[in-house]
Amino acid sequence: MLKVDHISKRFGDKEVLKDVSVTVNQGDVVAILGPSGSGKTTFLRCLNHLEAADSGQLTLDGKSYDLSKLHSKEILEIRKKTAFVFQNYNLFVNKTAIENILEGLVIARKVPKAEAVKIAEEALEKVGLLDYRDAYPSQLSGGQQQRIGIARAIAVKPDVILFDEPTSALDPELIGDVLAVMKQLALEGVTMVVVTHEMSFARDVANHVIFMENGYIVEEGHPDVFFTKPKEERTKQFLTRIIPDLYMDPIC
Repeated sequence: MLKVDHISKRFGDKEVLKDVSVTVNQGDVVAILGPSGSGKTTFLRCLNHLEAADSGQLTLDGKSYDLSKLHSKEILEIRKKTAFVFQNYNLFVNKTAIENILEGLVIARKVPKAEAVKIAEEALEKVGLLDYRDAYPSQLSGGQQQRIGIARAIAVKPDVILFDEPTSALDPELIGDVLAVMKQLALEGVTMVVVTHEMSFARDVANHVIFMENGYIVEEGHPDVFFTKPKEERTKQFLTRIIPDLYMDPIC
């Protein structure tokens, strides 16, 4: 479904992505882990041209794109097949919950208003917030705002949803509601690429885990192996420091 080959990105003198290649199959839930500054978010943003990659090839739904030479039509094609859930919600503060969802349907995708309202209401119901359809972001908690962001993403029925640390801005008691929605999407076969610090989500929901550092993929694999028998010493160090209760194979 989605394949990225040899993507690189530099900000000034700093190379933040170094020849990264990733394959995502339909129905995959790919969790991307790593310390701050490892290139995780930049990689995600390059996938739908929120950041312009310096080099790399993207294949999406059978069509290939040169990420360093995208034309406006190609950018639109990619964005119609992907949806992005931001760390800090990115809702329009002057629009209600349902209006935030309608914006992408009616304006960007030209869906007729009556049909778009039905789709938006279904998306709100899926994330448990239909009763808040007319609430403004300022009237919602952070967790509710993020669930609106997820509803906005699923409403456009993308091939893949890209999540950029969707729980990192939330208070601890609000994280569970957002993760519950994401787990349900995974059960429904929604393809997701998730940059996250939630190790339990990566272990229990993802079917493929990627560990990045310094712009490279250090290690990747199925969570059953990644979390219990990592091959790389740096991965072992990361797991031991971050989740010693989950990492069962101690360093000798």
